[in-house]
Amino acid sequence: MDYSPEYKEDFSLDLMFLTQVGGILKPFAWIFGIIMNAIYEFISLMNIHSIAVCVIIFTFVAKMLMLPLTIKQQKSTKLSSRMNPEIMKINEKYKGKKDETSMRKQQAELQAVYEKYGSTPMSGCLPMLISLPIMFALYRVIYAIPAYVNDIYEMYGIIADKIQGIQGYGQAILSFIQENKISVSNLTPFIDVISDGGIAYNTIEITKNNLVDLMYQFNTDNWELFRDTSTWLAAVDPAKIIQNFSLNVSSESLRPVDTAAFAAMIPGIESTIREIVSVNSFLGNLNILNSPGWSFPGIIIPILAAVTQFVQSKVAMAGNSQQNNVDNPAAASMKMMNYVMPIMSMFFCAMLPICVGLYWVASAVFGAIQTVFINRYMDKVDVDDLIAANAEKVAKKKAKQGVVTGSRMAEVAKTSTKSIQNEETRKFSNAYDYKNNPSGKSVKGEYKRSDVSYSAKSISANANLLRKNYDKQSGAENNEEKK
Repeated sequence: MDYSPEYKEDFSLDLMFLTQVGGILKPFAWIFGIIMNAIYEFISLMNIHSIAVCVIIFTFVAKMLMLPLTIKQQKSTKLSSRMNPEIMKINEKYKGKKDETSMRKQQAELQAVYEKYGSTPMSGCLPMLISLPIMFALYRVIYAIPAYVNDIYEMYGIIADKIQGIQGYGQAILSFIQENKISVSNLTPFIDVISDGGIAYNTIEITKNNLVDLMYQFNTDNWELFRDTSTWLAAVDPAKIIQNFSLNVSSESLRPVDTAAFAAMIPGIESTIREIVSVNSFLGNLNILNSPGWSFPGIIIPILAAVTQFVQSKVAMAGNSQQNNVDNPAAASMKMMNYVMPIMSMFFCAMLPICVGLYWVASAVFGAIQTVFINRYMDKVDVDDLIAANAEKVAKKKAKQGVVTGSRMAEVAKTSTKSIQNEETRKFSNAYDYKNNPSGKSVKGEYKRSDVSYSAKSISANANLLRKNYDKQSGAENNEEKK
């Protein structure tokens, strides 16, 4: 089934509303949405209809797509293990020195180290920064599977079409999500109140796509309650709905809910509901949209999340010698985080839907496997060869940009401070013969005294500038006295 055009264009930036994501995450989510849809259709050919299996395979594919960033991160870590001791020595050398000269020297020496290793201060963080929007897009696709997987959307769409044909369905659905505390924030902009001109003919309407979004949040218990129409329809309170959703309509003007039509609809959608529950099922009776909590078998997910993340962190530490270096001030804090983060993951996964915890577990497992193979590969790579290749690559990049490296690095490091030459230039910017440059900025050239030429940056040029300025000012004062 193809999406309707309006569903593709109906974007919401609200984190709790499940239409396709827009903004900066849109292209990433669109790509991953295509992958998710392809995976689901592929496993359906093998008669496997499970979002949980789809999420696991999806996580593996996402990890493989991000493999180049992971390798780049590991290379940066290996370079840092050789480079960080030199950086620490420089920082210790200038510790407590805040004067301008010392700060310039420190910056120049640090820049020289980075040039030596073909690295930059941001090189270790760049792969992580690039991966952040990708990770956020992954979460959005997992949270909004009907917006990207055609077959799943079709299941929910069948029920949405039936509901929209019932009188008063809008207030009935709003009452259901309100009474069952289904988390949907800022739903008001997606609710329309339609009037045909009569005082008692107002109708609350919700679009089909928004109904799909709402129903995708129904867990197994919600579907059981939804089947029992005689119970939840009796609790519909129009006045409460109008107040909670800030609707500009009176309760007396709303069409009443056709409870008989709702009851008659349930047998016709029973098989679709069972199919939805089956597709969302995991570990027997669990639903991937349920929170696992602390009871069995749901507690397996939080425990697995903590264990797999701890294993992944230990594997990563095994390939980073700096993590075990007692002289590294960051080592102690990183070791602490390696114990704290798994515990936090366990608590988060106990409260979040199972599909999120399942993604965390699969991501940690595949990440640990990737790290093992990357570390084995990196062990065969000579660090000196890596440094040489990296430095050569950076040098070529700078050459294309017209940046001079090597002996000029110290000069580049000084650009963050004002040179004495420029300060002197500003002080005497009113000099009559300073290259006729009223702005006071230095101009390449030479200052001349008789037949003697001075370099624009030489001490002699500055001294000559001062002398000539003094002579002209003295001459001006003498002229004033004669007058």
